[in-house]
Amino acid sequence: METRKIECHTLIVGAGSAGIEAYKSAVENGADCIIVDSGPVGTTAQRSGELPTSLLMSAAQSLKSLKNLEQCGISFPVPVQPDTSNVLSSLRAVRSRATSDVLSFMYKIPENRRIRGKVKFIDNHNVSVDESIEIHFETAVIATGSSPLVTFEQSRLKNILTSNEFFELETLPKSVAVFGSTKVGLQLGQSLSYLGVDTVVFGQKKLWQLTDESVLLVAHQLLSSRFKLYVDTYVTSMDDDGDNGYTIYYVDGKGYENYLHMESIVAATARIPNVGGMNLQKIGIKLMPHGLIKINEKNMQTSVPNIFAAGDVCRDTFLSSVAFADGRYAGLNAANYPVLSDKPTQVKINLVYTDPVLAIVGNSLEDMRKYAKMTGDTFITTEVRLAQGHYRGLREDGGILSIYTSVTSHKILGAELCAYKGDKIANFLALAMENNYTVEKLSEYNFTNLSAESAIGIAAQNAVDKLKKSNKFRVH
Repeated sequence: METRKIECHTLIVGAGSAGIEAYKSAVENGADCIIVDSGPVGTTAQRSGELPTSLLMSAAQSLKSLKNLEQCGISFPVPVQPDTSNVLSSLRAVRSRATSDVLSFMYKIPENRRIRGKVKFIDNHNVSVDESIEIHFETAVIATGSSPLVTFEQSRLKNILTSNEFFELETLPKSVAVFGSTKVGLQLGQSLSYLGVDTVVFGQKKLWQLTDESVLLVAHQLLSSRFKLYVDTYVTSMDDDGDNGYTIYYVDGKGYENYLHMESIVAATARIPNVGGMNLQKIGIKLMPHGLIKINEKNMQTSVPNIFAAGDVCRDTFLSSVAFADGRYAGLNAANYPVLSDKPTQVKINLVYTDPVLAIVGNSLEDMRKYAKMTGDTFITTEVRLAQGHYRGLREDGGILSIYTSVTSHKILGAELCAYKGDKIANFLALAMENNYTVEKLSEYNFTNLSAESAIGIAAQNAVDKLKKSNKFRVH
């Protein structure tokens, strides 16, 4: 079979959130582009990531609110029996409307500049697509995203689900065992539990990416009080019972062996970057642990100067907002190479939309310890237990905000939290950090009454008091 040869200035590999944004940006900057994707068409965020997970959590929170009405003195003359049989079909209807925008954009790209297939790099200026097409390019952007990891033990079971397959089910299963206390695992497990599905989440003591022991402890307490979250267990075996489901044997935290019989199993232990079979290391592209492509954070450039990367293939945040920004600058720099533009600096925010929300803003506690060793700067940690009056009034008390303040500059450099409306706290805190607010300034900020963000002011005041006591207070 004869190989077809074509050329372009910028090759985009992957048509997810980052890839589409990279294509748009490169074209807007005058580059002749080809976009290659192995399918299916549509972004992971929309098919099985942020969008469907958020929709499922929204349905779950709505049902939870209905069940909590009695605490507000509201009751119904007869018990309400919710029917959740249409939750997934309703979710897919909303998802299809969102996905149609992506499909519409993709099909507007000329057919000869939109190719379906698997890419393999020959060198830093040539790729083959399914060994039937060769593309010569000047620059490239790799935006192939990530996929759920299925462990060897899990792969032995028939019909095991990942988030890719779960949202294609006709109806919610009666019982589910979710493996992984990752972002997807926690959100999916809690949503299903709220929707009346018998759900167990088998996780690790280190929930998600939290590193602050105080925040981890509170997160464990709050989440495990709202759904079955097992983090002190060891799974000894899993048996496939055919059409009857699965039997799971595990040892609990007290050393007793237990077993569960569940209709479905969802693998949510981790996501891995889609770099397999692309020949990246052979052409000089460096990979980090877990297979992430190593990039220059300022301009998205890989270790091969004319090749850039964007989105989940080089990050583990799994946020479409991050993927969009990555793709925009990767496409811009690929189009204008060797002239490169730096991304605007922005404080990192990573969120898990559980109930309550988990978040890391700027540096985690683990990052701060590394920062202190590298720079010689010291920092203090101050905590706020969110049990003040208005949190109790909202029936959402019990959270925690932990901030990390530089002793030298009095600026907050990072935070971890588990809190009701934690996304609002995280966004306000990130904006304050970007504007270099000191804890003194934040402690004087007039937060409105009953706002979740008021916890920042309390944490900042605690930091000011702690700095004074350590005799390191300076007037700025």
